[in-house]
Amino acid sequence: MDGQETKALLVMLRTNVHDRVVYRVRLDELKSLVESLGIEVVGEVVQTRYRPFAKYHVGKGKVGDIRRKVRRLKANVVIFYNILRSSQKLNLIQAVHCDVIDRFELTLEIFDQMSSDTLSKLQIQSARLEKQAPFYKLQSALNYQYDRPFFRAGGEYGFHSKMREQTRSQARINEEIDKLMEDKTQRIWQRKKLGYPVICIAGYYNAGKTHLFNRITGDTKPVSNRPFTTLSSKYQKRYIDWETTVLFIDTIGFVLDLDPRLIQSFKLNLLDIRSSDLVILLLDLSDPTLNLDMKLNEGIWLLRDIGVSRDRIIVVINKSDTDPEKAKTIGETLELDKYLLPWIVVSAETKDNVQGLLDLIAKRLKHIKDNPPEPVQLTPFRRAETTVNRILAEFPVTYEKRYHDPFQSLVGTILSQNTTGSNRESAFRSLDREIGINPYKIDEAPESKIKEAIRSAGMYN
Repeated sequence: MDGQETKALLVMLRTNVHDRVVYRVRLDELKSLVESLGIEVVGEVVQTRYRPFAKYHVGKGKVGDIRRKVRRLKANVVIFYNILRSSQKLNLIQAVHCDVIDRFELTLEIFDQMSSDTLSKLQIQSARLEKQAPFYKLQSALNYQYDRPFFRAGGEYGFHSKMREQTRSQARINEEIDKLMEDKTQRIWQRKKLGYPVICIAGYYNAGKTHLFNRITGDTKPVSNRPFTTLSSKYQKRYIDWETTVLFIDTIGFVLDLDPRLIQSFKLNLLDIRSSDLVILLLDLSDPTLNLDMKLNEGIWLLRDIGVSRDRIIVVINKSDTDPEKAKTIGETLELDKYLLPWIVVSAETKDNVQGLLDLIAKRLKHIKDNPPEPVQLTPFRRAETTVNRILAEFPVTYEKRYHDPFQSLVGTILSQNTTGSNRESAFRSLDREIGINPYKIDEAPESKIKEAIRSAGMYN
């Protein structure tokens, strides 16, 4: 996309019919991402419906509205906040007569423009190929609909050779990433052997992660107002006190409603987060309070989903210099104490309370050292069960999924109220896929995400 010539029309399907505020936050987030590419946003289209349509994601009438707006506003790309299936994207392109992308592809485009090293480019290329493969297959099937195997023909459809080429390219990239994964895993274990605790600075883009990293370590890594300046992790050692020397890591930023496939695409960055002794969840004080609350809840849920336990998370709110009065009351405003996590307000720009953050890190590291988690002693039965699970993971057996434990049975029973069996199964699978049928994950997940996951069940409202 050429930012100097591109005009974008934003589209969103609001599935929570009672939402009057949060959808606006998400749409504004999309707008800021689009504008970071230098693309002019010329209009918006929002439709409210409790579930998407199969053909276009939005209704057929709304597609007509989009087509007329594209023509009137001279937009040449339509950007959906929602994630589109390949068939929906193809149908939309044919209906509105211009390019159509979703939030996933937009984020990849930003990553591609900001990447400067081989590792980042490999991960971006892998994610893009995985996303585009089904769409390309559908598009090719349409383009080559009259090119069929026949007498003395090549014995294959016209697009099969191109699909094989794309598959080989994706396999080659994944093989390179797997080799880098092995190297990175070895380096992580080598760092562990040195005995330096590892502190990872994570959080949302433009929260000032790299600025704080530079301020703490004395480094001079590039800082930018554009999102996702950091795609590959950066490392630097820092002396805190006579008994504490740590290794700080600056890693990739989060974005609201981060697609799970995008998270998995940057699995090398996840290794840094997952293997750290402490993870700093960095937030931006200059964000509106509602944005801060959403990012705090989704950030904690995301870190837990990656595999970071609660006792390893420190909440840090940056840019206290932008609003000193708000900084004094932000703890009460966000009710931070209810999360039972250590938190602190700092300013990387003015160094305000940065030493307090270092003292808090040293205190938490000492607490973890003095109170290490007890190793789980498995019974012979559990050891045998683990072995069986590993065998099944290596040689999976296809079978219909059932509820295996009492909690899953309870969730299934609740979702079965006032609805059909098929709707219950659909809601259960969606909840399991998006959040996980686990009391801790459900407790940590934002209420809006739970509602979105079970919208097809009778207990949705």
